[in-house]
Amino acid sequence: MEVERKEINVDALKAANLPIIWILGGPGSGKGTQCDNLQGKTGFTHLSSGDLLRNEVVSASTRGLQLYKLMEMGELVPTQVVLDLIAEAMVQGVYGGNTKGFLLDAFPWNLEQADAFVSRIGSPKKAIYLSLEQDVMIDRLLNRGNFDDNKETIEKRCANFQNETRPVLEKFQSVVVRLDANRPADEVTADIMVALA
Repeated sequence: MEVERKEINVDALKAANLPIIWILGGPGSGKGTQCDNLQGKTGFTHLSSGDLLRNEVVSASTRGLQLYKLMEMGELVPTQVVLDLIAEAMVQGVYGGNTKGFLLDAFPWNLEQADAFVSRIGSPKKAIYLSLEQDVMIDRLLNRGNFDDNKETIEKRCANFQNETRPVLEKFQSVVVRLDANRPADEVTADIMVALA
């Protein structure tokens, strides 16, 4: 199924040369929490590809309706469409003049997304890897109690992380900072702030 594409001019984004930080880790490793904490401390904009996709669907735009149909059928959203949404949000952040950088929450998910992002927008300044043992991830997510968090789906998400995202960490290891995420969130945030200094 075709999804409408938007032509996003990223020249202003590249010219602004703001730091881009990838926040990566398995399910339940605290990516969203850390992005929220860091946003307040750094003035960076927190961007979640999942939130951007949901917002587009809710907007009921032509693209949003196409995305809804795609997701309803269980299909993956094409990388270039996800990148359109991220680039658009980043450009808006630059033109708004109120951001000091970008925190990309759980993006890129795989090497295809990583390579497409670097070629279209640029390389990350850092990739923060929130490292956590799988049994701890499972416990955290089961305790969180989301309707879609059961042991089987969580194990599948953990396997997807190992198969899809681990190669991104390996390829970009020169900018990866690995942190133990099995600690209080404020300790992890403090370590990220040191890594970003």
